[in-house]
Order: sequence, then C-alpha cells, then structure tokens
Amino acid sequence: MGVSVSGFDALISALEQSPDKLQRATVSRAAKLAEQIAAQSREGAPVNYGRLRNSLESYVEANGDQIEGGVKTRYGPAVYQEFGTGLVGAANPHPKAAELGVSHRPDGWVYQSEEAAAMRGEEYVKGEKGGYVYTEGVPAKAFLYNALTANEDAILESLGGAIEEAFIK
Repeated sequence: MGVSVSGFDALISALEQSPDKLQRATVSRAAKLAEQIAAQSREGAPVNYGRLRNSLESYVEANGDQIEGGVKTRYGPAVYQEFGTGLVGAANPHPKAAELGVSHRPDGWVYQSEEAAAMRGEEYVKGEKGGYVYTEGVPAKAFLYNALTANEDAILESLGGAIEEAFIK
C-alpha cells in the first residue's frame, strides 16, 4: 500500500512568492490609507490662505521588511496648528500633549505678518513696519491626530486584508 501526494512544487512556489506578494499588497493598501488620512487631515486643518491644507501629502516608504506611511508637510507653522501655542494652546491642549512633553509659552507676544498687513491695507516692510499682530496663541487643532485615530479600525482591517490577499488568494 502506498501513499501518493502531489502539489508540493506548487505549494513551495507559492510560499516562496508570498513575502513579495504580502509586501506589494501591504504597500498598496498603505498608500490608499495614507491618502485617506491625508484627505481627512486637509478637511480638519485650519485654513486662511490654504498653504497648510495644500502642504499635506501622503507618503509610503518601504525599506526592507518595514513599511512606513502617513501624512507629512514641509510647512513649518503646521506644528503650531496641530499642537497649539501660548496660553490658548495650554488651555486647549492636544490629546497627546502631556505624553509628548509639549509645552506652551506662558504669555502673549507680537509677531509680524505680511498677510495681516495685506488684510489691513498696511505697507509691509519685514522687520520694520506693518502687519504686527498681538496673540496669546492658538488652540491645538489636532487635525493630523484626529484623522489618524478616526482611521485606526480601517487601518487594522485593511492591513489584515493584505495578509489574507497574499496568502489565501
């Protein structure tokens, strides 16, 4: 009596290809998720002239077996809108402020803004005249954090689906 088993070559081939399939599926799903989070971040971001909203972009980077994705910006003031500033920011903190050690300036200050000068019809000369604004800060908007936490379940579900896609299909 003998036992015959077939299909091992196909099984071994599928197992050898599965890490690449898993990475491709994960990168593809991560890119979609990152853009979804970026879109929600844009919706939640404050807007005056649109520079902050227009600066938010999704990204996904694969490095070996690690995949990182998210939302990034090169617009410097974004951090102040996300975490808040001054007295107002301290009174309306970011949900992760304490955990991240965020601190706020304890008093108001004056800064110069070309946009403020334009809105008031003032002549603007950087460092010399026009556009001076007094502020006690801004509240934390947490637009990036809020978009990420709103998508936590979708992230887990989608990336779990990548595993299913790579190994079952």
